[in-house]
Amino acid sequence: MVSPAELLSTHVQMLHHHFQTYYQTLDLAASEDVSQLLFPNWHNSLQKSFLWFGDFHPNIFTNLLRSLLNTDSDDEEEEARGFVTEKKSDYPLVWKYPSTNLMSKVEEMECSTRLILPGIMNRYRASKSGFIDKVGYDWIHHSSGKNEILKAVSGDVMAQMEELVSVFFLDANRLRRSILTEIISATDVYHDNEFIKEFEQCKIPLSVIP
Repeated sequence: MVSPAELLSTHVQMLHHHFQTYYQTLDLAASEDVSQLLFPNWHNSLQKSFLWFGDFHPNIFTNLLRSLLNTDSDDEEEEARGFVTEKKSDYPLVWKYPSTNLMSKVEEMECSTRLILPGIMNRYRASKSGFIDKVGYDWIHHSSGKNEILKAVSGDVMAQMEELVSVFFLDANRLRRSILTEIISATDVYHDNEFIKEFEQCKIPLSVIP
């Protein structure tokens, strides 16, 4: 007979696989038209404010995990302010006393993300600056006519789109997939279930917000 924990583990693995497949599908779609993914129209106005290269910023992942963790200091601060908020959870006690090992792993993930993000952003800014310089150069130095200028600028745009796909979009999705896997690996099946459920809610469009 299959135990509840085994059923829960299977459920978590299925959802984790679903999100990994989702990001892999975005990678494939990016090769067709990356502009549609960088500015997706299926996200509402609230979700768009959290987007980073087409999907949620990697910090959203660790911030969500942090928001679920409940330490003694959190309880004391809430009690000192005169109220205590109870996290809605199927397994509320799993967040009550997070282990030192879990907190250490969360800090390691946050530190790793802080080290990786600046490199991607610096490369993006350098690429964008180079693109603007190249378009300006082609615009000025192609004096043979409007068609030649448009042809040169179109080539610059295509090269920029290819770089967005091959470097930035794929790197961003690779980082998102990596963080998601690290979180699932660092936490037990009960933590995983709660995290995946909350993450799933973040991905569902809020239809009441235009």
